[in-house]
Parts: sequence; structure tokens; C-alpha cells
Amino acid sequence: MFIKKFSSETGKIVALFLSWRVLLFVVAFFALYLIPKWGGRFPYAERVLVPTGLPSWIWGFGNFDGVHYLRIAQDGYAAANTQVFFPLYPILVRILNVFPKNPALDTALFVDPSYFYTATILSGLFFLLALYFFYKLLRLDFDQKVSFWSLILLLVFPTSFYFGAVYTESLFLLLAVLSIYLSRKNNFLLAGIFAALASATRILGLMLVPLMAMEIYLWARGKKLEIRERLNALIGIVIASMGTLMYMIYLKATIGSYFYFLSAQAPFGAQRSAERFILFPQVIYRYLKIFASLPVFSIEFFNASIEFLFALIPLALLVIFWKKMRLSYWIFSLGTLLIPTLTGTFSSMPRYSLMGFLLLPLLVQRRKLLVPLVFVFILLGVILIGLFTRGYWVA
Repeated sequence: MFIKKFSSETGKIVALFLSWRVLLFVVAFFALYLIPKWGGRFPYAERVLVPTGLPSWIWGFGNFDGVHYLRIAQDGYAAANTQVFFPLYPILVRILNVFPKNPALDTALFVDPSYFYTATILSGLFFLLALYFFYKLLRLDFDQKVSFWSLILLLVFPTSFYFGAVYTESLFLLLAVLSIYLSRKNNFLLAGIFAALASATRILGLMLVPLMAMEIYLWARGKKLEIRERLNALIGIVIASMGTLMYMIYLKATIGSYFYFLSAQAPFGAQRSAERFILFPQVIYRYLKIFASLPVFSIEFFNASIEFLFALIPLALLVIFWKKMRLSYWIFSLGTLLIPTLTGTFSSMPRYSLMGFLLLPLLVQRRKLLVPLVFVFILLGVILIGLFTRGYWVA
């Protein structure tokens, strides 16, 4: 009975994932004809992606940050300011790259195609595993129907294509979900290990520390605990931030600054403030000025509008649902959605809003909104996939 149930649920998740992956490529293929002009608004495409020998509707999922992750995987942090990208994802791409290399390729100029093949496979595998464990996490609180529809909402989310791109999104989601799931299961030692790995993937992994602390408090409250249980919880919470801390130590040893991953943001061209935090209302004011200065039908106005909406709507949903969300979930979601805005821009918020995944089952429960929401998600997603794979900035 258990095996049959396991196979049925797992099979549905695999089918959803494969359908999503195929549809991403289909949209990217038709984007070649709908958006014939290549945007090319990022460097190194001709040195990192074109040598793969694949059509652009496939290597387009390595655009923008992807080229930097691939260069780091091959060459380490040799290029200036690439330390803004945390190390775990490119390390895994490098270690797990089992494809034969091209000995005729000048790797002083080009990135071997094997790194793109490896990264693409790993991103897909990480996301498939993330879907499975996210479903298991959801089933702790919701029925099967709500849980599966939450997966569908995640898959059709307008920027979900980043889970299949050469980005850290899929790895971070997997590690975050595993840490949260294990925290709910009171296995805080393992939860801390996965949190540490998440914090070596993105700085937002540090938000798993307060989540774990809240879950430990709920678990320990009013109980008489054994020394071993206390020790496991303590070790778990202590090591949860070690990924970021170890990276900071590495930066101090190699660059001379613990916080170089922050100070390198501004020269890297992300339009971010590296000197001080910018409050959320100030960022809103900045965007209102941007809207007033741009032509309404320009791609720049469209990008600013998308960034603005993807910053405000998830935070508004957190306010609406704060009484219905588990407190630890609410704290994690607030941090992962708000912290990126402290650099003074909503740039990349369409991508960062993926970290509001714990809101999805609450949206699913608003059944009257579900079908219109899926329609809007798919429509916007098609547009964003087309722009991204054709070399236009999205997030």
C-alpha cells in the first residue's frame, strides 16, 4: 500500500516536472521567431554559451548570471567582482562534471561546454528533488489536493524558469525545503547541515536560522529534554550559518574583506547600494521617479513595473496571511523577500519572489482565484521566458 502510494505521488511529481521542462524549451524555441532581435545584454555569451554547440533556445537558459557561474566553475573567482556569487553551486558543477573536455578549446578565453551540460542537468535534478520534498513538507499541514496544486502554482509561476536555468534557485530551494522539513520533523542537526549548505549557496540561507530557532522553541516548550536532544538542537542552530561564515573567511583571506560579496555589488552593475541599507519606502519612492522618467511602452518601463509588482505583491500577501501562516514560515518569507530590497533596488525581485513559496498553499485555498491566477502566471511566464532566453534582462 505504501509503495503504491509512494509510486503514484512520485510519478505525478515527475510527470509535472518533465512537462514543465519540455514546455520551457517549447516557449524558448518560439521566442526565436517572436523576438528575432538578440538582446545580448550581458557579457561572455560568445565565449561561454555559443561553444556548447547547442541551439540558442537551449543555451539561452545560461544567460546573464549563468555565464558567471560557469566561468567560476571552470576558473574559480578569477574575474573581478564575481565574488558576489556564492560558491556552492559552481563548486558542485565543477566536482560533478563528468563529461569529457574539449582539449582543443582555449580555456583561457572560453568555457568548456561540459560545464553547461553539467549545470543544466544539475539544476533540473535539484528542482525535481525540491518538488518532491516540498510536497512532503506541504503534506504535514495540507491535504493531497492542496499540496499538488501548490506544486502546480510553483511550476507555472512567471519566473519558475530560473529553476531550470544555470542559476542557484533550484539548489537553494532544495536545501531550504530540506532544512525546513527536517526542522518540522525535529531533526535539528540535519536541518542545520542543510541550512549551512543553503547559506553557502545564497546569503538568504541565513534566514533559515531564525526559522530553526522558532521551530526549536515550539518543540522544546514545556518538555523535559534529554541532554542528547538539547545538544543536537544546539549544534544544528550553531552550524546553520556556517556556509556564509566560511565564505566570509575565504574572502578575508583572499581579498581582504569579509563583506566583499556586498561591496562588489555596485561595480558589478546590479544598481545596488553597497555602502548603506536603503529603507523600503525609499526604494518605492525611487521607482515612482523611474516611472515618471521613462516612456510607458519602453522595455525599461516594463522591467521596472515587473520589479515593482513582484516586490510589493508578495509582501502584501504576507500581511494578508500573517495570521494563517506558521510563524517560522512567516519570518523566513519576510526575510527572504525584504532583505534584497535593502540594497536600494527591486532589481531581481521577480526572481527573489520565488522564495515566497510557502505562501502558495494559502493561495491555492482561495479557490475562486486559482484558475485566473494560473492563467495570469502562464501568460506572464511566456513573456518573461521569451525575453530572458533572447538576451533581455528580466531579473
